[in-house]
Amino acid sequence: MIMKQKESITFIPPIDLAEDGWLNIDGEILRITNIHHFDDFGHTLETFTLEDGQEVYSYDEQEFTTELYEG
Repeated sequence: MIMKQKESITFIPPIDLAEDGWLNIDGEILRITNIHHFDDFGHTLETFTLEDGQEVYSYDEQEFTTELYEG
């Protein structure tokens, strides 16, 4: 069984309030083009859409992941 290595994702806040900021994913810095918040039964899911089209998720404003897991 091959285990996928967990990526390192860090939020870089925007300097200009008109922007959403950036995410540093394993050394590659990508601009956030959209942030979508979804609240359900006391839990929050944030979806960050990046300039290359990929989506990154954060559950309850904690660590970031590129994998959407189902409860």
